[in-house]
Amino acid sequence: MRPVVKGPAPQPEYEPYGKALDDLTLQIGYYCSYCEQRITHAPEVEHVQPKSLVPGLEHSWENFLLGCKSCNTVKGNAPVDLAQVAFPDMDNTFRALEFHADGRVTVASDLGPDATYLMEEAVKLVKLHRHPNAPHLEDRPTTRDKRADFRLDAWALAQHELKRYEEFLHDRVFADVLAEQIASVIAPQTGFFSIWMTVFADHPEMLRRFITAFPGTDGACFDPNGRPVPRPNGRF
Repeated sequence: MRPVVKGPAPQPEYEPYGKALDDLTLQIGYYCSYCEQRITHAPEVEHVQPKSLVPGLEHSWENFLLGCKSCNTVKGNAPVDLAQVAFPDMDNTFRALEFHADGRVTVASDLGPDATYLMEEAVKLVKLHRHPNAPHLEDRPTTRDKRADFRLDAWALAQHELKRYEEFLHDRVFADVLAEQIASVIAPQTGFFSIWMTVFADHPEMLRRFITAFPGTDGACFDPNGRPVPRPNGRF
């Protein structure tokens, strides 16, 4: 999950809450806050704590993220204890997940026990671990849940662009033009920030570009070479 910064509330409250959509997309882009896919149709204001259970936060900026249809539907009205779940506007959720070439998403193996628990609960909340080849039926996506398929497509595209980029590294002028096209156009139009960061992990100059190109990414969650670091004032 891409760590994001929404910034201070642009207005005291949003009633109806749908009015927050323009401010949210301006701050963090048209991306699902959980699965990272680019939302090309009907982005949804996602209530971190369900409005049906915590009505006092229905119109609160602090309780908003953006959700795709799949993540929002899966999450539903499940009760949320903020102290027990990691969230992309609270923690460095990028360093806590690993994205794989086969479309799987797993919790990073090098986390401490507390961070591991928080991230496992986040994954469960939106069933981000669903994969067609999962051994148990309940861990496989429904016919409408295409998140694993979208991850596969994004990974293939990122690998293709990586090959192009590395082929022209000898020509710094052209490589710089290509880098700008990949980081500022192709990757943002595709979504899946974490996949681009994973595939281009050996190229710090590209990681820095991705961090800047995706709106609202918390740059404080990365060192000057684009490597993840604990989030200031976060839990990991």
